[in-house]
Amino acid sequence: MASIAHCRNVLKNELFPRSEFVGQFLSERDLAEAAAQQDYEWRDRIWTPALTVWTFLLQVLHPGWACRAAVAETLAQHAAAGIPLDASPDPTAYCQGRKRLPLSLFRSALQKVGGTVQSKASDGYRWWGRRVWVVDGSSCSMPDTAPLQKAFGQPDGQKPGCGFPVARIVAMFCWASGAVFDVAVGPYRSNELSLWRQLWGHLKAADVVLGDRFYGAYADLAQLRDRGCDGVFRLRGARTRTIDFRTGKRLGKKDRLFVWSKPKPCPRTLCAEDFALLPASLTVRVIRFDTHVNGFRSRTILVVTTLLDPKEYPLEQIAALYRDRWTVELRIREVKTTLQMEILSGKSEDVVRKEIYMHFIAYNLVRALMWQAAREHGRPLHRLSFAGTVQRLHAVAPYLWLFAGTSRAIQLHTWLLSWIARDTLPDRPNRLEPRALKRRLKPYDLLTRPRSEMRTLLLR
Repeated sequence: MASIAHCRNVLKNELFPRSEFVGQFLSERDLAEAAAQQDYEWRDRIWTPALTVWTFLLQVLHPGWACRAAVAETLAQHAAAGIPLDASPDPTAYCQGRKRLPLSLFRSALQKVGGTVQSKASDGYRWWGRRVWVVDGSSCSMPDTAPLQKAFGQPDGQKPGCGFPVARIVAMFCWASGAVFDVAVGPYRSNELSLWRQLWGHLKAADVVLGDRFYGAYADLAQLRDRGCDGVFRLRGARTRTIDFRTGKRLGKKDRLFVWSKPKPCPRTLCAEDFALLPASLTVRVIRFDTHVNGFRSRTILVVTTLLDPKEYPLEQIAALYRDRWTVELRIREVKTTLQMEILSGKSEDVVRKEIYMHFIAYNLVRALMWQAAREHGRPLHRLSFAGTVQRLHAVAPYLWLFAGTSRAIQLHTWLLSWIARDTLPDRPNRLEPRALKRRLKPYDLLTRPRSEMRTLLLR
């Protein structure tokens, strides 16, 4: 059985020192300590926790790679660096090692990378001196297996054997850096608000939470205020139709203070004990502003917030902050589309959850590389291309590994940052694109029965 000290000594000569960039945000010591906290013990073999996580990271950064391809890449990297691993190219040992690792190790690694990126990027980039989180939810599909169906379930309307299990995900993104600090994962029928509340332990006093209309309920605003935080959400439900700007305390032409009363029925996402602790009334601020897109009618947006002081937080600044909420849609697209997390490949609940965490770890590392490029070359971080960064990283990474520890690797890293910084996206405010496909799919019939039944019909 390998001790943490022994594993650390082995890895010092093998893994993380040859990937200096990754070591800045996630070191082998972090992984060893996370494993030790869970009393996880492993044998003195090749597939240590750090090497397993490294191979998993390679697999996620190369969408579509099977476990065999990831193992082949790891073996090739070590052989090219002159430290070949005496391991079989068969991926069985790697897959077994991945299953044995505790899920908490992956969550700890995500928080470590996300927290490091957030602290580096947001020290000089805060909103009115305050830390801002952007929250949003999404989902991802996975293979149709009985364990996954039982763990996650599938959308209504899909026949048994014809659908796929779907996991519900809620993530908290750092507004300054775009990094993800933590993720809550649940079955398809999980409520996003319930998942979001699982992440509230990371909120600190004076934090500001930014979200769409799904999160701006009375209970959420009241509980955030109780934590010393503030929320900025789009107005939701019947209040958008009944709000009257002729009432309330006038702060400006399109700026009012209202006193909301506690709703009588307890929300289904809140337990009776927490509901009883909510205040009988809550003072909120509602602002109204218009968005203009050439060729279209202007749209009126109603935003509710607990930032009540109009002098300290002017309407224009809150409106500009809410416009940035759209960036979370882009961040989720980067994880699901660019890194292809939309369809997972794991066959068990534990591996699926590890895949989700690993995708966000890879996403955070790419964001960290973008932050370095933006800082070195004075470019706006959110204007750099995520997909372009991944493509350039794929091109340069083999040579960085090969020449690690030499002046040539330093020069390659400098060039990489320069290439990333030059790939800036155009500024396209109020961009509008239809959610429609131009390329037609092949005209195959849809599967309306389980595949086993369809095979039987074909044999008749």
